[in-house]
Amino acid sequence: MRSIDLIQYKNIVFTGGFGHERSPYQGPRRPRGMPNGMTFGISRIPMDKASQLVNKTVPIPGEPGQYVIQLNVFHQLHCLNMLRKRLYSKTDYPPDHELMGIEHLEHCYDALRQSLMCSADITPLPWRWVEQMQEAKEVAQVAHTCRDFDVIREWAKRNAVDHFDRKTYVPDPLQN
Repeated sequence: MRSIDLIQYKNIVFTGGFGHERSPYQGPRRPRGMPNGMTFGISRIPMDKASQLVNKTVPIPGEPGQYVIQLNVFHQLHCLNMLRKRLYSKTDYPPDHELMGIEHLEHCYDALRQSLMCSADITPLPWRWVEQMQEAKEVAQVAHTCRDFDVIREWAKRNAVDHFDRKTYVPDPLQN
C-alpha cells in the first residue's frame, strides 16, 4: 500500500486558537466528533498491499490474507488527546502510569515533534499591523493545503479491525 492511495487535498483555513478564535477542540472536554483514532485506528490491508510496505507487518489472526497496520495520524491523535487530558486533569498520576505517566507523555510529545518535522507544513504565515496594539502580529487564519482527513478517516472506518489478538502468532507467507 503506497500512502498515495489515500491522498486527496483540500484547502482549510486554520483557527487562531486565542480568544474568540478558539476551536471546539480546545478545552478540557473532547467535543463530539473529535478525531480519535482509538475507535478505528487499527486497520487491515490485504496481502498484496502488505507485500508492498517498506516496513513489514504481521497477519491478523483469524483473518487469512489480511495484515494489520495503524495509520500514524491516529497514533498522533491519540498522543495529542493524552496530552490534552493531562493538561486539564486534576488527578495526580504516578510517574509510571501506563497512559498518563511521564514516560508515555514524553513518548507522545516526541512522536508529535517527529511527525511535525517529517510533514513540515511550509504554508507562509503573513503578518499584519494591529493599530490598537501598535505592533505587527502573525496571522494564523490562512488557507493551508491539507490532506483530506475525512477521506483518510472513512478509509480507516471501512478497514477497521474489530479485534486484534496480539498474543496469537500467525505464520507469515510474506516472510518466507
